Amino acid sequence: MIKPLTIYLFLGLSFAHFFAQGSQATIVLKVGVPAFPPFAYLDENNQLSGAMVDYFDLLEQDTGYRFDIILEPYSRVIADVKQGKLDLAVIFRNAQLEGYADFIGPVSKSKVIVLPQAEKNLVDYGQLLLLDHIGVVRGASFAKRFDEDALLKKLSISDYAQGLNLLHLNRVDAVVGSLEGLEYNILASGKAFEDYGQPLLLTEKEYWLHFSNLSSNRHIAPRLKQAIDK
Repeated sequence: MIKPLTIYLFLGLSFAHFFAQGSQATIVLKVGVPAFPPFAYLDENNQLSGAMVDYFDLLEQDTGYRFDIILEPYSRVIADVKQGKLDLAVIFRNAQLEGYADFIGPVSKSKVIVLPQAEKNLVDYGQLLLLDHIGVVRGASFAKRFDEDALLKKLSISDYAQGLNLLHLNRVDAVVGSLEGLEYNILASGKAFEDYGQPLLLTEKEYWLHFSNLSSNRHIAPRLKQAIDK
């Protein structure tokens, strides 16, 4: 009877250790971020880089959670948050996610501009109505008035690089986006910000952490909010 009892005790302790380890397992959160340098992108060594990557490295140290950053097109980020394929997303606060995600808190902010071709200078919103086409990242939200203005001629683009390329080819008259994102892509293309017309400042907008309502890790929302609010 001693041997069977020893085996049962051993198995019981083993299972207890296994479940204890499982209960202490690191929570891994899938984070969708549009692949827009300088915020998040793959560098020349195919490694994740950018300001958002650095931010989540710090947040990981603070919370103990692991953040698996996934680069996706803007519109895919929106869709995957709605479907619960992503736990989190960091994008400009987006009305399309109302009812699908909680807005946990702002992590950064940026000026939003409309950048025109060199021969055009924008000084007021009304001039946007005279433009043939404005490149707008598909699924993105920039400013309420602009987003909802059906009189503006908008052309969907995948990212800022494509928008600037269309601008160079005279396929669009302007591109809307964050000042930092557009400026970075302008420099990467070998041009200077001064090569374009005077941009119109639409607004200053915050990047928010959106937490999918279908995430299996909803219980950590208060801890995330606490960390972001510091």
